Amino acid sequence: MGTPHLIRCMHGADPVGDGDVDGEGGQAYVHWLEGVAGGQVAATARSMLARQAQLTHASVFVAGGSGHYVAESYMPDGTAIRFCGHGALAAAWVVLNEHEANAQSVAFTNYQHGWQARRITGSAEGDVDIALTYARPTPVECTPPDFAETCLGSKIIGAAEVGTATDYLILELDSKQTVQRLQPDFAAINVATERALIVTAATTHDEVPGCVFRYFAPQYGLSEDAATGSAAVQPAAYWAPRLDVDHFKAHQLSTQGAWMQLRLLDDTVELGARIGYL
Repeated sequence: MGTPHLIRCMHGADPVGDGDVDGEGGQAYVHWLEGVAGGQVAATARSMLARQAQLTHASVFVAGGSGHYVAESYMPDGTAIRFCGHGALAAAWVVLNEHEANAQSVAFTNYQHGWQARRITGSAEGDVDIALTYARPTPVECTPPDFAETCLGSKIIGAAEVGTATDYLILELDSKQTVQRLQPDFAAINVATERALIVTAATTHDEVPGCVFRYFAPQYGLSEDAATGSAAVQPAAYWAPRLDVDHFKAHQLSTQGAWMQLRLLDDTVELGARIGYL
């Protein structure tokens, strides 16, 4: 199947392509599966991962053509990822540069989700940016669960659930500083809930309303993710009506740190990034 591409996803490029780039972003290996049917991508990926040494970054396995592709993502230890934001961005970069050079957009699916990816050209540096379009999530406000304050060691001032019991729980704190200082009890989180926790607070970036967040998912082998584009969509949907904005900057306060630019429409959210080969 050839040597995988290692792609760097520079979270921070504006979805409308104004050339703004911040943060270190994430990295992913893209494995192009020539001649593999879409329904066989997951089985092929598991077979390949079992035969090779453990990689240092997430891997996304891609097959398809004519504008429609399947992309399945895995952690370095071979654990399937339901949706990997930087894996999806990296897959789109490889497809649009090597297999769909004349296309402006392509469609992707995996075993749970579908999404669109489009190229954005014309930035000052001449780079090609990628924007992913997600279905807009619907956070449902709820009473903060009893375990949340115990696991986080901080007062929760608001909460919302997204999706099923194995999706997301958004927990609102009072400030950026409180989010940054958190020292979660990951063992307790692992026992208390099947939901990934997105801890967030409102703030301003360059005098524009936005948010900060951190992402904890020890139940899925990742105590804290460094740069999580797919997770950023959730607090963006939570905060947009509260802050009355539709263009949004989110700062992920991991040790590495990452910036996300998002645009919210009626039914979709667009996440933009700058991409490059390593």
